[in-house]
Amino acid sequence: MAYESVEIGQLRAQREALNRQLAEAKERETCLVLNEIVQKMSEYGISLSELTGSKPEAQSKELAARCSDPVSGLTWSGRGRAPAWIAGKDLNEFLVDNRPAGVSMVQAALFPEHH
Repeated sequence: MAYESVEIGQLRAQREALNRQLAEAKERETCLVLNEIVQKMSEYGISLSELTGSKPEAQSKELAARCSDPVSGLTWSGRGRAPAWIAGKDLNEFLVDNRPAGVSMVQAALFPEHH
């Protein structure tokens, strides 16, 4: 280990303390700025897509439920691995009808064997 004077050790400790203080101050200031941005966006009705320049439809959309567990109420969009409550079972027993009620009623009247 190389020789280090007391003065150098003290200065390094001061530098580390100042670096911590600087990081904390920057974090506080960042929170204040973010809050101000959110307030201004709300005040002027600016959406996130307008702020980022992206198209609204390009943002991720929550997928509609395709299947629903009648016991737990959990839903599955039909994408990805099937949840345990539906795995290995007939999907038709769990299908959710996302069509408007009028369409469902007309189809049931016209095609009774499918409902």
